[in-house]
Amino acid sequence: MAAPPTGFLDTYSFLYLLALLAAAVLFRDAVRNRHVSHLPHLNPKPVTDLTKTRVRKEFFTTSYTIIRQWFRTNPNKTARVTADVGEVVILPAQFANEIKNDPRFSFGEFIYNSFHANLPGFEGFREGARDSRIVQAVIVRDLTKHLNKVTEPLAEETRLALDELLPNTTTSEAWQPVDIRDTTLHLIARISSRVFLGSELSRNDDWLKVTRDYTVDAMRAAVELRFIPKPVRFLAHWFMPSCQRARMHVQDARRIIGPVLARRRELRMTGNDTFDDDAIEWFEREAQGRPYDPVIAQLVMSMAAIHTTTDLTVQVLSDLAQHPAVMDALREEMASALREGGWTKNSLYNMKLLDSVIKESQRIKPIGLVSMRRVAKAPVTLSDGTYIPKGTTIAVSAERMWDPAVYPGADLWDGSRFLKMRSVPGSEHVAQLVSTSAEHMGFGHGQHACPGRFFAGNEVKIALLHLLLRYDWRLPEGAAAPKTRTLGFSLGVDPNLRLEYRPRSREGGELGGIEV
Repeated sequence: MAAPPTGFLDTYSFLYLLALLAAAVLFRDAVRNRHVSHLPHLNPKPVTDLTKTRVRKEFFTTSYTIIRQWFRTNPNKTARVTADVGEVVILPAQFANEIKNDPRFSFGEFIYNSFHANLPGFEGFREGARDSRIVQAVIVRDLTKHLNKVTEPLAEETRLALDELLPNTTTSEAWQPVDIRDTTLHLIARISSRVFLGSELSRNDDWLKVTRDYTVDAMRAAVELRFIPKPVRFLAHWFMPSCQRARMHVQDARRIIGPVLARRRELRMTGNDTFDDDAIEWFEREAQGRPYDPVIAQLVMSMAAIHTTTDLTVQVLSDLAQHPAVMDALREEMASALREGGWTKNSLYNMKLLDSVIKESQRIKPIGLVSMRRVAKAPVTLSDGTYIPKGTTIAVSAERMWDPAVYPGADLWDGSRFLKMRSVPGSEHVAQLVSTSAEHMGFGHGQHACPGRFFAGNEVKIALLHLLLRYDWRLPEGAAAPKTRTLGFSLGVDPNLRLEYRPRSREGGELGGIEV
């Protein structure tokens, strides 16, 4: 009997190995899931389905209803779901403080697993998940430490950017339509880059395009890849357009930033290191020889800063357009604080109504239905006896952010809600925008709370200062109220949102000559 062709054997062996690997993965998941099988499963796979693919895809668009219905009626009961990222155990908010600093739960491992950090094109997630935590240290120590130093440059760059993005080219009082999310994305990308990379690259169109597009394309690629069986993802990503775009952005980032890094290294060797004290230098000082990728580190900074900050800024503008009286009160507060203190961190701190407005918009529409997503690195038994096996992905419900027992009239937007809370003894600190708690996890909670929230808060305030003092805003006449977009665990602003604006007087007298 003739032997089969070698190519046939190679193909057969490869498929056989894939089948074995798939079986091993299924067996591992079955063993892990038997420890949590007693927990209510909110979207179980129908017995007629051979795989969980359809359930996972349905969860991507129905998650809001599934999760909120459960925790509205069972606020203190743990449940599990089949999500796009796999099986997830969702804990009620009462466990937020219990697990917030528990080293047995890893945020880095969640990022690494869920965003395919082992594959090319996803390097931004890989660098952010490193155990060395260089990126986190730079954000916490250097970026936060320089808040007062970067306030005026941020304000200057915002003014210059808006001169281009929303020019005052008409003397009429006509309202002009604008795609507010796209405009704000361009604005935040530019002013963030001014701090991270200085004025040279903050106005480099190629770099700004990378910072805007990489997160969008890499996130889309990550989601699409989740619906591909794990054993073949290492091959499939080479052929997927979204993954190809993510890899292209990484290559572009290296092409743009690489020469800047090389030039700085040469200058350091000659002792002519007189360049700006920006994020490039912060990373070099923090690393101290430890391995990290300086180009990808900048992508991580952009990923962390630009899109979530854009989302929050647009959400606030959307809410204010529906509550115009609050806009007038904000303008009075802004003008008073700027007259007294100018462009300083202290002036931003004194804008307490603005702080409250932003936190309230974040409460009504945070960036996720859940927070504190982690992977258990070891078996954990919670205080109520719930057993979490090693390798389990967990999250904490954000339901308390909409709980009327915590926030009276929770379904209604109240811009002064947290301003009033500041006068309640014991609530002065928790009512501030950058504070986190089990009742408000807009920036997460615990040791993995957003490390850049202090910078993000100031950046949103500076952007809103210019947007409100320079322009009037409203929803188009007859437009429906904006609707939140749900994608898996994520919540985003209405992708169809459009606003109308018109320039206001810029004489500057009300600000004591301070330019906006």
